[in-house]
Amino acid sequence: MPNLPSRPTSVLRVAAAAMLSVGVAASTQACTTPAPENGDPTASPTTSAPATGSGATTGAPSPTGSGSTGGSQADPILRGERQVVLRPVASFESILAVDAKGRLNLTGGYTDKSLFVLLPAGGNKYQIRTAKAHGGGEPDCMGLRDNGSAPATVVATACDSSRAGQLFVIEKTQEKDEGRPTYTIEGEGKVRLRATDRQGLTVERAGEGAAGEGLTFDFVDNGAAPAGPGD
Repeated sequence: MPNLPSRPTSVLRVAAAAMLSVGVAASTQACTTPAPENGDPTASPTTSAPATGSGATTGAPSPTGSGSTGGSQADPILRGERQVVLRPVASFESILAVDAKGRLNLTGGYTDKSLFVLLPAGGNKYQIRTAKAHGGGEPDCMGLRDNGSAPATVVATACDSSRAGQLFVIEKTQEKDEGRPTYTIEGEGKVRLRATDRQGLTVERAGEGAAGEGLTFDFVDNGAAPAGPGD
């Protein structure tokens, strides 16, 4: 069973450390072909298509810049050497996972699609790859899909770092959660990921939505990353 972060006690919650399950992560640009709910999640992402937000013009948490050294990063998680759960800081007991429709979203429990590996791609850019192989026998990578007039979604697709939409900017913030560093996840064109229990995982342009709410994630270490294709 994967390691999951314990939640702090509160007058509205049970006074015990809750162990969560394992999580998945996300990518940057959007595919040009709109897809239905049950469409093929492996379409190649090509162009940015942010979701519609509330319209408030407020920013994300300030990054420190310490998470921008890519493969030379001292943290083994950011060197792609560890498998992690992607946990939204704003969520009480949810993590990110690929659902049955191939989309990255919140889940309240462990699945075999809730562990990810962060693969450095130069600078502070990363691919977010599933730790386990699925479907075609290889791991999937996260990418953005354009859904036309509906908000963009993050979907699992075949890994290819040369395809637009699969590279995410991951930057460390100045805040910690239960002693762990926290990060923002942003795509090209200032598209960012936000996750809250009320709305799930959404994609939006920087400046949309409430400041800070749901914009930070921490990465819960779940051991050595399994070998990927070509390793």
